[in-house]
Amino acid sequence: MKLKLAVFITLMNLSGIALAAPNSATNTLHWKGITPSILPSDSVIITGPNGVIPYADSAGLVIKDSSGVFSSDNIALELHYRKCQNGDSGGDCEAQQTILTDDINAVGDIINDASWTMNSVETVIGTQQTAYPFTWTEVKMNGVTMDKSTPITATSGTVIFNTENAVAMGSALAVGQNIEVHTVISSSKAI
Repeated sequence: MKLKLAVFITLMNLSGIALAAPNSATNTLHWKGITPSILPSDSVIITGPNGVIPYADSAGLVIKDSSGVFSSDNIALELHYRKCQNGDSGGDCEAQQTILTDDINAVGDIINDASWTMNSVETVIGTQQTAYPFTWTEVKMNGVTMDKSTPITATSGTVIFNTENAVAMGSALAVGQNIEVHTVISSSKAI
């Protein structure tokens, strides 16, 4: 019995040494989720690709190093007409005859020439929040940098959003520093 205990203790000590070896590395993983904040209208609704509801409204940031340079995963969105109570899906509903739920039953035809506007962008570093203009944070739609309150008209139904900072922030960020980018995007039928 004592021999088995001695072998177990020896193995535990050896595994502790292996974990502390100079050729090992440690990394901390973080995931972030944001509760969706959807403000649909009575005639149109924002969805994910192919009219999917609910859609992903958050994506990961890829932070290159402690300089604060980052890029992001893409978020794809579409603007659709709301379906009519009678089944029509092209946005020709009579007054108050649209399906007002926020599920797949309310999704009508896609609007290919929708206008998309960035209403605000905030970059949060740790607990420090900086509102627009945060000159080194860019939000892009289909590869084009968006300016606050300036609509961009889409040429296809699905649009791709991402954000990035290509410029070092000036001083190194602390290890484990949190960076978040929040932007409010609205869409409407182009006139």
